[in-house]
Amino acid sequence: MVVRLPVSTRPALGFGLLLLAVTGLEWLVVQQPVFRQLPLLPAAVSFDVLVGLPILFYLLVVRSYRLPISTMAVAFTAAVALGYWLIPGPQQQYVQWAGQVLGALEVLMVALLLLNLRRLQLAYRTACLHIPEVADRLTAAFRQVFGRPLAPLVFELLVCYYALLSWRSRPAVTTGSRAYSSYRDSAFTAYVGTVMLLSVVEMGALHLLLLRWSSVVAGVLLVLHLYGLLLLLAHARAVRLLPIQLTADHELIARVGFCWTARLPRATLAAARRLSDAPAPVPGRLNLARPLLTPPNVLVVLTAPQVFNGPYGLRRVARELALYVDDAAGLLTELALPENPADGPVFGNNP
Repeated sequence: MVVRLPVSTRPALGFGLLLLAVTGLEWLVVQQPVFRQLPLLPAAVSFDVLVGLPILFYLLVVRSYRLPISTMAVAFTAAVALGYWLIPGPQQQYVQWAGQVLGALEVLMVALLLLNLRRLQLAYRTACLHIPEVADRLTAAFRQVFGRPLAPLVFELLVCYYALLSWRSRPAVTTGSRAYSSYRDSAFTAYVGTVMLLSVVEMGALHLLLLRWSSVVAGVLLVLHLYGLLLLLAHARAVRLLPIQLTADHELIARVGFCWTARLPRATLAAARRLSDAPAPVPGRLNLARPLLTPPNVLVVLTAPQVFNGPYGLRRVARELALYVDDAAGLLTELALPENPADGPVFGNNP
């Protein structure tokens, strides 16, 4: 039986097509001689780009995928960048106003962080006394100082930490816990290294080509490429330093680097079995081996849907969990769970 994916690609595809259509239409308008003669046309194009596109992104992407509302800031920033590229300089006054608003918000955010830097340092040091992991320490510190976890900012700080500052760190394993790595016997490290090497070659060639067309676009894509490399490096380091754990209380800490994490008490674990092949995607099944570029080898069935925390504050609810661990037999032995839940299969099409 064929089961549709719980998260459809149609909203993202629809937004992509509308983005191309709107951009193409606005480009045609901008190329007309009358565009420089009628003041209303630059205002209309600016409104479509700065307001219309973010609204479409919210309706088609944010609501469909239940993304955090903070992603709208990224969408608006991208709209401003598109406006600078699309609209000629003499007609960019509305785009410049929007850019100034973004700049003011960034200055305000930095000032807010600086004013509370001492409090954040004290809160982080206090969290270090009883919280072993950097992500949980940062979340606790921001929650104490600002009253909310500020997940997008925490994720960006984690990217910088794992990529640049974690080279002397040891795996974060709580006392009495058993750790299960997921990179030793898989090709994950080789895959990431290959992707990074190819990305560097592509970045150099593409940057030289784009410099002949637009230095601004070349600079923006260069920054995005560098951030992508930083993210890949951070992901590789986090996978090494944040293994799957089974605590002394038989709580399963299921995660893949800093991408997805959930703490699953023993009472929430219904069954676990070995996988010989990648399971079919079905509603309620979360594949944590996908960010490892490796097929999963363990399937864990939960007694009830559980919430998994992801990057930038994303959340997924899953009843089945596909994992990859180097020592799958050891994990299954320690879990000591039946292969099938007591109430029968959760979904009709099992792997």
